[in-house]
Amino acid sequence: TEIEAWRDALARNIALRNPSLSTRELNFAVQTTIDRIIFLRICEDRGVEDYAKLMALQNGDKIYSRLMTLFRNADEKYNSGLFHFEPEKGRETHDSLTPGLQIDDKVLKDLLKSLYYPESPYEFSVVPADILGQVYEQFLGKVIRLTAGHQAKVEDKPEVKKAGGVYYTPTYIVDYIVKNTVGKILEGKTPAEISKADHPVRILDPACGSGSFLLGAYEYLLTWYRDEYVKAGPEKYAKGKEPKLYESTGGAWKLTTSERKRILLSHIYGVDIDSQAVEVTKLSLLLKVLEGETKDSVSTQ
Repeated sequence: TEIEAWRDALARNIALRNPSLSTRELNFAVQTTIDRIIFLRICEDRGVEDYAKLMALQNGDKIYSRLMTLFRNADEKYNSGLFHFEPEKGRETHDSLTPGLQIDDKVLKDLLKSLYYPESPYEFSVVPADILGQVYEQFLGKVIRLTAGHQAKVEDKPEVKKAGGVYYTPTYIVDYIVKNTVGKILEGKTPAEISKADHPVRILDPACGSGSFLLGAYEYLLTWYRDEYVKAGPEKYAKGKEPKLYESTGGAWKLTTSERKRILLSHIYGVDIDSQAVEVTKLSLLLKVLEGETKDSVSTQ
């Protein structure tokens, strides 16, 4: 797939230009760079970011340092682990590695070009989060290894080789299991009952992979919360300092971004032995938080 071609080109170039990187650092640098670019590109097509911001980087040189400026702006705007360059109390380690990387302009130019018409086969605004997981599944089956001469080589992960490939859980199975687990927990309860500060309902996937079950559980919770608020009288939830609902242009009630974020942080937990897979889970969940948002609605929150 396209995403694998990006990894190959980035891995070779980053290994060549940054000889002090360890294998782990190289894998992190390549995946994080791809994740960030895909996130911003999807935001462009959804109207949350100015269209063609990434495309414009192709004009001129020093593309990576200009790309890092976009990443730093995104850190201020989205305040998420995907863009996290400054130390903050109570948060995981910030990324001090990728800002200092050397990456050749040609590699980035080719990657950015392939994200737009006529080169791109994707319409990013309509890529559902679970499709992103499926695209990444094959990507996650491989790992970058450094050879003796500090050259990058992409090969199957040993555990994937042993299992005979990577398997993706079909959406209908995810939906069925979520409905019969999360659905049962929520039956007869109110939002206040499942959100207690000292004892919220927590949903954990102890082997989350690229996040298909957590994404399904999160989607279920979003629908459930919205329906419960509407049932109890939506107007009262649309008022106050931190409204939970807002009325969209079509008259439908929707959860605010801050409420979508709160639901994610209160209820959804995941663990996996594969740190690359965890990053993809976080990316998919973050895109789900921003689903349906516009540039204006994000900037006011």
